[in-house]
Amino acid sequence: MYTRRELAGLAAGAAAGTAAQGQTAKPNIVFIFSDDHHYQCLGAAGNPHIQTPNLDKLASRGVNFTHAMISTPQCCPSRGVMLSGLETYQNGLQSNGYTAFKPGLGPTVVEQLRRAGYDTNLVGKWHITNMPRECGFAHAPLWLRGGGSKYVDPMLRSGLDGADRETKGHITDLLTDAAVGVVEKAAKDKPYFLWLTYNAPHTPWTAVEPYKSMYAGKAVPPPAHPEGGKPFDWATYYAVISHMDAGIGRVIAAIEKAGQWENTLVFFIGDNGFLCGTKGLNGKVHPWEESVRVPYIVSGGPVKARGKQGAPVCSIDAPATWLDYAGVKPAYKLSGVTLRQELTTGRSTHEDGFAVWNDGRPEGLAIRVAVEPYRVVRTRFYKYILWESKKDALFEPDKDPGETRNLAANPSKLHRQVIAEMRGALEERMADTNDPARAWIR
Repeated sequence: MYTRRELAGLAAGAAAGTAAQGQTAKPNIVFIFSDDHHYQCLGAAGNPHIQTPNLDKLASRGVNFTHAMISTPQCCPSRGVMLSGLETYQNGLQSNGYTAFKPGLGPTVVEQLRRAGYDTNLVGKWHITNMPRECGFAHAPLWLRGGGSKYVDPMLRSGLDGADRETKGHITDLLTDAAVGVVEKAAKDKPYFLWLTYNAPHTPWTAVEPYKSMYAGKAVPPPAHPEGGKPFDWATYYAVISHMDAGIGRVIAAIEKAGQWENTLVFFIGDNGFLCGTKGLNGKVHPWEESVRVPYIVSGGPVKARGKQGAPVCSIDAPATWLDYAGVKPAYKLSGVTLRQELTTGRSTHEDGFAVWNDGRPEGLAIRVAVEPYRVVRTRFYKYILWESKKDALFEPDKDPGETRNLAANPSKLHRQVIAEMRGALEERMADTNDPARAWIR
């Protein structure tokens, strides 16, 4: 018996069958991850205060998923999800305090692409105990071993077996140069996979010109960012994002100059959001919108649909999509579903998206503050949160961006029905993925 998300994947594959038959070559796949990226900090997200012309153009040429979520909102686990196509409680990378894959999982999604003929390349932040070679990368031109870095003259590695060394320059420019090199050197007769993970806009920020001057004395929060909370340095945050945007523009220009655009699938996703002072909090991990909701754009020649899409897709759906477009049968059951239907037709059968946090120890965070484990289920209009303590909450984020009105506290008849449906979807998901948190809902 299929779950709702498995049925969505089957429907996507059937709807896109004609497109798949017409595809003459495996597409190149370029995956770009930003780091700690507030979902509203794009022009394409309706924020007139930030300048991101290249990402905005990328969104206009493809699909901009406006209600997308990261599957686990922290740096290391979000990368583990993208490498494995599995939830963090399945793959072992549950937090920045658990950074190694469980033994015996099978080949990563990147390794499966490599075995299918892809030239697999790592550029950027890594932050995982397992080394890139173990995870399927054939090349690693320039990469950051750990989770954080200074922006100017960072300690980076060149090559799969390289050691840390001070590398002169700004890290955004250095990573962009390496990514452009991958594109320019790509073989004509072999598809490539490029994993490009910027550390921007992760702290500690260093804004440089001309981006710094763009926002001097005039940076303000995004339009829907909740009022109140802690003060936040929007000017530097915006400047670092605009710098990254320029780098992404260079990578896309290199793809086009090489004549690869029509056969290149480009994913841009935030590795998690950033609270930016919301509810008196910075960082991520918490289940609030600014933490779990992320920018999510898919573009390139294979993408036939255009415009905004409100389906509650998740980061875990990206690896399933890569394998689908590459024509690779997954080596094990993935926990996400392909987005081919959304990218081909603009229509979606995705009803629910999910996010999890599983590490309640203070040691799981650098700030040494415990965050109670939780599960989130999201639809286009509602978000339901269930904590380990079995307390719960229901919000309408578009109507209540500050998530101040818990509709589960005194639910109407309609909201009782919504809660029942969302708990049912969550229970189904838990059973399907063998989630250890199933006891919370019994």
